[in-house]
Amino acid sequence: MNIINEIVVLMFLALIGYFAGRTGYLPEKSGMYISRLVIKITAPALIVTTMAAYDFTAKTITDGIWVSFFAVIFIAFSFAVGSVFCRLLRLESAASSIFKTHLMFGNVGYLALPLFKSIFGEKGLVYAVFFVIAHDTLVWTVGVYLMNKHNGKQWKENLKHLINANMISFVLGLFFALVNLQHFVSQNTIFKAVYMTLFNTLNPLGNTTLYLMMLFIGLTLAENRIGSLSDLLKKYPTFILAFLKLLVIPAVAFVILYLLGDIVDPFVRVIVILELAMPCALIVPALAAQYGSDYKLATDNVILTTLFSMATLPLTLYLLSITAR
Repeated sequence: MNIINEIVVLMFLALIGYFAGRTGYLPEKSGMYISRLVIKITAPALIVTTMAAYDFTAKTITDGIWVSFFAVIFIAFSFAVGSVFCRLLRLESAASSIFKTHLMFGNVGYLALPLFKSIFGEKGLVYAVFFVIAHDTLVWTVGVYLMNKHNGKQWKENLKHLINANMISFVLGLFFALVNLQHFVSQNTIFKAVYMTLFNTLNPLGNTTLYLMMLFIGLTLAENRIGSLSDLLKKYPTFILAFLKLLVIPAVAFVILYLLGDIVDPFVRVIVILELAMPCALIVPALAAQYGSDYKLATDNVILTTLFSMATLPLTLYLLSITAR
């Protein structure tokens, strides 16, 4: 019931953003500024404060490595599935790259991290961050290569994007955990005062990430009209992509991870499946525009999968909660 309540709240937040955008209550391009606020300030604050305060154990690190491992495995599997369907759909080079890239990469950070913290608490966010690390590494290597494949441009320079605010926040938070920051906090009065001041500043700021992200999704849906029925029918590759990404890939992952039994911790299984069930990554349209790829198709993918995820994510959460009993 708590999960259902959380999803209902998220949908209302998205509706607020949608109506604020459609009615002009918020100025044009508000979504762009909100996304920058999330990417550069609130999401990094959420990551570093949660990880700094989390009580890491050897099992946490082990489970985190498993999460990263399965992230790589299922992203590679998604690439293979995407390659097959690109041939079946006879997609051209740029469109083919977009299809495969979006099937591989989802909104596993800015939507998933605050959502997991809201539903599962600090543990959910910490485990999910391990997925994000593997995911983002592949985005800025394999993803950039696919975006560049049709024009032969160099991609190595884009490895610098691996050093970003969220990656730095993860490394910093993991460092705090490994050196047992909480031990120093409890032993030194001055150190504790400084820590609590920073924590009480950054933690509430980070907790706004989910609310801002849902407003952004609503604004994005308002600013990018889906179009008429005839226009939608022309976008059948995006519908196939949505079906594969939001339902088929997570279902395959569920079966495989379930068959592995006690080898995989049940919570690791839940995190991996939910991350795979996230809508298409927001960064892909930006990369497509930067490298002269099919950014319009990429934008359609993001909009439609995000819209469909409002129904598929609650379904996935519900099914996972049933099987966990």
